[in-house]
Formats: sequence, C-alpha cells, structure tokens
Amino acid sequence: MPHFQYLAVDADGQRKSGGVDAANEAAARALLVRRRLLPVQIDLAETGKPRARESGPIAPARGVKLNQKTLMLVTRQLSTLINAAVPVDEALAMIAVQQEQPAARRIISDVQAGVLEGQRLADALGRHPATFSTLYRSAVAGGERAGRLDFVLNRLADYLARAHAMRSKVTTAMIYPAALSLVALTVVICLMIFVVPSLTEQFERFDQQLPLLTQILIGVSGFLVNFWPLILLALIGGGLFLRVLLRREHVRYALDAFILRAPLIGRWATIVTASRFVRGVSTLVAAGMPVLESVRAARESVGNRHAAKAVDAMAARIEEGEPLSQAMRRSGVIPPMVAYMTQSGENAGELPAMLDKAADYLDQEFESFTASALSLLEPAIIVFMGIVVASIVLAIMLPILQLNRLATG
Repeated sequence: MPHFQYLAVDADGQRKSGGVDAANEAAARALLVRRRLLPVQIDLAETGKPRARESGPIAPARGVKLNQKTLMLVTRQLSTLINAAVPVDEALAMIAVQQEQPAARRIISDVQAGVLEGQRLADALGRHPATFSTLYRSAVAGGERAGRLDFVLNRLADYLARAHAMRSKVTTAMIYPAALSLVALTVVICLMIFVVPSLTEQFERFDQQLPLLTQILIGVSGFLVNFWPLILLALIGGGLFLRVLLRREHVRYALDAFILRAPLIGRWATIVTASRFVRGVSTLVAAGMPVLESVRAARESVGNRHAAKAVDAMAARIEEGEPLSQAMRRSGVIPPMVAYMTQSGENAGELPAMLDKAADYLDQEFESFTASALSLLEPAIIVFMGIVVASIVLAIMLPILQLNRLATG
C-alpha cells in the first residue's frame, strides 16, 4: 500500500506532519480528517513529489465576490492561523480547502497564488477589489508593515461583524413596515377590484343621487378595473426610468443629500453613515496607518455620496494641519458627541479606543432611534389602513342606509 507524507493542522491551529498508509490520496485525506487533522499538503513517499488534488487546478475567480458573512469568517480564520505561526500561504490554503462554495475557494486560492508569487498579502488581495475593499487592503498593508497582521485581521473581522450586524438591523427594521404596507395595499386593491364593482351594479338601480363618497369610490374602482394594464405599464416604466435616472451621479448626490437632511430618516441615515465611517477609521488607525490615510481609506465605507464629499473635505482640512476632531465638527455629517469623544481620544493618546467607543455610542443611538421610530410607524400604518378600509365600508353602507330611509318613508 502506498505511503503518504502529510502536512496538516490540528484543531488548535498547530502544524502536524507525519505519514499514513492509504490506497490513494483521497483515502489518505479522509483518514487525516477522521483524525481531526486538516490536510494542507500530501506527498507520495516513493516520489517525494506533491500529488495534484483530484479536483484539478483552480482557476482564478474574476467578477465574483464573497458575501459579507463569508468574508468575516475567512478573516477570522486567517487571523487565528497567523496568530498560531502558520505561514500566510499555508493559512490561505487551509481556509480554501474548508470553503463549500467553489467561487469562494477560487478567490482564496487566487490570493494564495499571489502570495506564492512573492506579493504581499495586501497586494494579492488587490486581485479581487470587489471582495476586498480599499479599507480592507489598507488595514492589511498597515498590519504587514507593523508586523501585527494577526491583530489587524482580528480587528477587521470585528469590523465586518459589526457592519454585518448593522446591515441586518437595518434590513430587519424595514421588513415589518414594508410587509405591513404591502398587505394593506393588497387588501385595498382587492376590495376596489373585486368587491366594489359587484356592488356598483346594485347602486346603479337607485333613483336617488349617490353620496359623494360613494361616487368617488365607484370612480376609483372603475379606473382600476378598466385601466389596470396602463397602470401596470406606468409603474414598470416609472421604475425603469427611476433606475436610469439614479445612475446619474448628480441625481444620486442630490438624493443622498436630501436623505441626510430629511426630518426623520435624515437622523437615522446620519447615525448609520457616521458609525460606518468612525469604525472604519478606528480599524485603520489601530492598524498603524496615519489619520489622514485612514480617513481617505474609510471614505468608501460611508455609502452616501454627500457624506463622502464631506469626508473629502475633512481629509483636506487634516492635510492642512487640523486635528481629526476639529475636521469632524466642521464636516456637518458627524454628530457633535462623536467629535467630542474623538478630541478626548486625541488628548489622551488613545484615539482608536475612543473611536471604538464613539462607534458603539452611535450603534446604541441607532437601536434606540429605530425602536422609537418603529413604535410610531407600525401603529400609524395600522391606523391609516383602518381609515382607508373604514372609508370604503362607509361608502358602501351610505347608499344602503339611504335606501332604507326611503323604504321606511
């Protein structure tokens, strides 16, 4: 039976080497997995040459990206392995083997190929900018320069986890009001299309003039029944036109500026934007990057064009010699409390820690504001739906009551 030499990693991240007897490489790999070892390389002892994996060479993945959750897990695993003194290329190989999705396996293997070619990890990550953002690559580059790559990757994993949690909270906060509004709209449309027309035939027999509310109801119902194809085409056309319009940079900028200045949603958007930016700057400063470079790299994390322009102005002021806290105060998109906390961090020499606390403060503000807004929005939607349905019922009942009065004379 052939003898295979292996290099593997145990559950604690420690490298193990040795030999096993197996019928083929697949059997040897399965045997190592049963021993709770993750195989990195398996060599046939007779030739001493590495055997190619049965799946064949993995082609570079272009035009695909890792989702936020997968990227967070990969970053956490890479931090753990590097902290266990596993070389970067071997760590990437181990992580690639564990990926269930072929696209994720190809991306990580392509990054590993770049490292094996002699590139720094930050440069190898640049092969996939759609997955690894400028902020991510800048933090990794800072960690490589400072010799603290495992620490920086752990910070990045925390940053991605919080960003994913924030995105999930935003999505969750919007789901219930959207679903409630959709149900309300569906109920009203069904009443207008299927219920009201059958009653209209009865109302046409009345010799008396129908109440104004009933006439309006019949007119709206008739419009929906007779012109629903045109309404549907208008909605589709309007959606396509809006999509094309939003591709224009000045339109998107105007919309983003309006969102930040809107009465209620503006505060909500400002909190989310500021939290993303502050936590990004904190991650980069902790990685050893200068404040100016950190601000510029964190620009892409804000997700709002108007806020991004304010960040550009903030970077220009920092370049002229202003401290970060002063630039934040003059930006117009960072809450005053965050600027005050940043100033405290600058004075104490603990800027990353204070920026983290500021981001936590913003997250708490977001949760509090979201809970308050939902507590008002949900009853408002229910009340509005009740008023609409009650108006429809009243419009139907008024002619009936009028007929009863005439009958009882």
